[in-house]
Amino acid sequence: MNSTSLACWAAPIAPRIRTLLALALVLLTSPSSLADEPSKLADQEWALLIGISQYQKAPKLPYIDRDVLAMSDVLTNYAGVKPSHIRTVYDADPDTPPNKANIEKAIQAWLKKPSADGTLIVYFSGHGFRDAEGKLYLAPLECDPAHPTEAGIPVQWIREQLDACPAAFKLLVIDACHAGAEKGEDESIGVNAKDISDAFKQSPGVVTLASSTGDEKSQLWDFKQQSLFSYWLKEGLKGHADSQGDGNVSLDELYEYVYNHVQETARVRLQRVQTPVRTIGPRTPGVPVVVQLVPQGLKQVLSDMSEQMAGAMEEHQINKVGVLEFTNDTKFGELLGGNFGLLGKYCGDEIERKLGSLGSDKFAVIDRGRLLPAMMQQKLSVKDLNNSSAMNTLSKRVGGLPVIARGTLRNRTGRLVTLRCRLENASDGTQLSDVGGLAVLTDSEWAMIGRSVEVKPETPPPPGPDEKPAIVAPPIIDRAEEKSRGPHPFRDPNFSFPMQIMIDGKERKGVFKKAGEGKDRHEDYVIGVKVGEVYEIRVQSRQPDLFVMRLLVDGLNTLPQKEATKGVETYEWAKHIENLGDARTWVLDPAGPKVTRMGGLPTWGFRGFVSDTGEHGHLREFKVV
Repeated sequence: MNSTSLACWAAPIAPRIRTLLALALVLLTSPSSLADEPSKLADQEWALLIGISQYQKAPKLPYIDRDVLAMSDVLTNYAGVKPSHIRTVYDADPDTPPNKANIEKAIQAWLKKPSADGTLIVYFSGHGFRDAEGKLYLAPLECDPAHPTEAGIPVQWIREQLDACPAAFKLLVIDACHAGAEKGEDESIGVNAKDISDAFKQSPGVVTLASSTGDEKSQLWDFKQQSLFSYWLKEGLKGHADSQGDGNVSLDELYEYVYNHVQETARVRLQRVQTPVRTIGPRTPGVPVVVQLVPQGLKQVLSDMSEQMAGAMEEHQINKVGVLEFTNDTKFGELLGGNFGLLGKYCGDEIERKLGSLGSDKFAVIDRGRLLPAMMQQKLSVKDLNNSSAMNTLSKRVGGLPVIARGTLRNRTGRLVTLRCRLENASDGTQLSDVGGLAVLTDSEWAMIGRSVEVKPETPPPPGPDEKPAIVAPPIIDRAEEKSRGPHPFRDPNFSFPMQIMIDGKERKGVFKKAGEGKDRHEDYVIGVKVGEVYEIRVQSRQPDLFVMRLLVDGLNTLPQKEATKGVETYEWAKHIENLGDARTWVLDPAGPKVTRMGGLPTWGFRGFVSDTGEHGHLREFKVV
């Protein structure tokens, strides 16, 4: 059984009226018949970020300022930590250079900030030294490696400060013993990151992540102009480490992500060995959540994911990739479309386009126009993507397919949805990269999910003389999401925009069917049609205002869509729309001179895809195939 979907989004454009209308109709064919709210964790999370680059008496370290700034940016924009909860002490800040006095002052002040149920992140990037008695020190700006007792900050003192901090979970990140400082550094007094982290083994609630172990060096990655360890730590906190797809980055997820990527990049790109180390102190609460992700725009998340996959392609010297439509993770397994309508196809298209741009002369992206027909000829199903024999056959059909990008959409709550995408070896399913993030959908992106709903703005009544102004109504998509779980709009006899499917001049009635479960429950309006039938879509309006409408059939715009070309302006008819908000709109005026009225209502009929507009306009009829 095949299906054809219709999507309609309409909004009156009168100055004081705005309605969101999102309709999804399903034509069944058979041969016979939007977080923007800050996370609660972020309110209780504090961070102290320390980096020293321009040492006065010790070897200077490049890129450390960039590491501190990158960490601050990620914690603010991806983890939602309040800027007032983040303290930075580094060279680029002329007001508080990272000398002994300023660092000790910041440690004493900031470690008192968290509450008993709060979280503290302390990040240090710089040198560490030991004195003649073997005592360990973190090195501030003026520290002399030969005499660390004079200006060094004793690790034992830092441990005492952390022990006194009331936070239940304290994450100490040590990025020390940098490879860029090898030349001229006295190995007998220098210490690696693991040596420092071992000093905190017995600190209650303290977990340390150290950049390297044993006699390894913490590599500096010139290509990224960051420390290798700090770069992957930052990427993990952006959401790529959220392997569970629940919008949280746990301690286990973060460590596994950083451990794997640092080792792999050090080996493949730098021909070095670097092994991050984790130490968990007593009374650490379970598996703590390091950050709760702040949702980003969908395009931003897809762009971040594409950049990481492009890096993995280059790292593994892969010359070709095929990108599949994103599937929907359900209790029944992976499904195409599922509870996400056209959104999965849009995500796959965006990844394909972005990888194509990033690949340039490094690798090629197989065009979906070649990949999909090959999959259809082979009659592949979603479950076949885990079959190495089936994937080898597909690879041969398209002239070689070393890896595929397989994306999934998960855990949608209203406007929020988690995305994951795996880069897999097509022959044996080996995973080369696993990336993701938390996205917040716009109204057009939410409409692509395929829910039927009409929502009008709620104007709070004016307050009384002794009353405060009413709280602003929730965002329109939040209300649309809630309302979409109720009866289909077509059940309402006063629905603002009645629609019909006309076949041979008669309305073909449909039936209401329940779909989805729990938070994804909704109602579809299903119309049975036969192969070969030609249909017309009629739209009416009970509102007097001029309005605009986007009308898509099977994701194809019913109006010609302008193409981005140089010099000559061209239009493509029946163009697939990747984002509903990009679709060209119909402008419908109930008071127009040529409007047909039926049953007292202004009525517009749409009989096919418009291939040309104006006096010489042409239609390609809607025909069931």
